[in-house]
Amino acid sequence: MHTAKYKIWIQLLTTIAVALLVVWTGVVIWQGHVTRQAALEQATDFSTSMHDATMAGLTGMMVTGTVAQRDVFLDQVKQLGSIRDLRVLRAEAVTSVFGAGTEKDDSKPDALEQQVLQNGQTLVQVETDAKGEYLRAIRPALALKNSLGKDCTTCHVVPEGTVLGVVSMKVSLDKVNASLADWQTSG
Repeated sequence: MHTAKYKIWIQLLTTIAVALLVVWTGVVIWQGHVTRQAALEQATDFSTSMHDATMAGLTGMMVTGTVAQRDVFLDQVKQLGSIRDLRVLRAEAVTSVFGAGTEKDDSKPDALEQQVLQNGQTLVQVETDAKGEYLRAIRPALALKNSLGKDCTTCHVVPEGTVLGVVSMKVSLDKVNASLADWQTSG
């Protein structure tokens, strides 16, 4: 009889241990997913802020008549640690009036940038290349009556809502992924 009780006790402990292992593993996986989603939301918010800062800088340059030196400004933005790449592309509404820009301006949109130039809809997605994972954010610059306190339609004589161009950037996710990896190994 003593052996039968011992076997039930072992079975009960084994069942509890397996259940705890399954639950603990599930919690770790879920927490990793939640943490990654929060980090991606922060990267998306950062890309929105950088879009706004880029447009504010370019708008200021347009207003002050220094837009011809925009490549200096854009090169400085590209030097920010998390920005892997930044491109500002003109739409037809701008090139038809103001020209294609200088030889330093980006003038060849890729397929995704062309899509945003056409439909005026923001595109944000995670991509990977040889350098690692990044958040690709392509946001349209629209002719608005009140964009950062300025009326775009005054200089860009187009209907409100017309796509004037896009700001396309790649935000590195290296720090996000390293932080998540550190959390998973310490958790």
